[in-house]
Amino acid sequence: MSLLNTSERYGSFTKLFHWLIVMLFAWQYMSGNIMTGMQRGELVIGLSQNDYYNWHKSIGLVALAIAVFRLANRYFGQLPNWAPTLTTGEQKFIHRAEQVLYAAMFVMPVTGDIYVMAGGFGVLMFGEWKLYNPIGKNPDIAFWGKWIHIISGWILAAAVLSHILIVLRHQLVMQDGLLWRMLPSRKKE
Repeated sequence: MSLLNTSERYGSFTKLFHWLIVMLFAWQYMSGNIMTGMQRGELVIGLSQNDYYNWHKSIGLVALAIAVFRLANRYFGQLPNWAPTLTTGEQKFIHRAEQVLYAAMFVMPVTGDIYVMAGGFGVLMFGEWKLYNPIGKNPDIAFWGKWIHIISGWILAAAVLSHILIVLRHQLVMQDGLLWRMLPSRKKE
């Protein structure tokens, strides 16, 4: 299997970056919901609210770095041809949803970082390294960073859900093996 995409199939790098982003986004949604619903002093799975906030911020920055590599991989490779069982409408929808997903890979961590920096919260990367705050405390910037982060999170959730529904429809109803195109296995490629 090729490291980069070819006209016939997705390459190893694309699949790796895809599934890393899936796992990181899943963690971000889970941890974001847990941390915002916790009370001070409460522990969830042995972690405090501060722990969740620090890990959420740290993983967000890791996701941003992976998004940069993912975009570079896409730039240097090519996209495989559309799966033959996708309708023209599905292709158009997938193209737009993919644009939203790529935008979210950058907008979510950047606005989250702007919010915590301008809010004076800062980032303690993985609970160990305090990152420099180039913004300084600015309530107006923090307000906009927070709300753009939250709204784009809901837009991202809708795009991810639609992506999953299309894949499940093809995999379970049409049984055309669409999912195999993005799995690491060579099966049904």
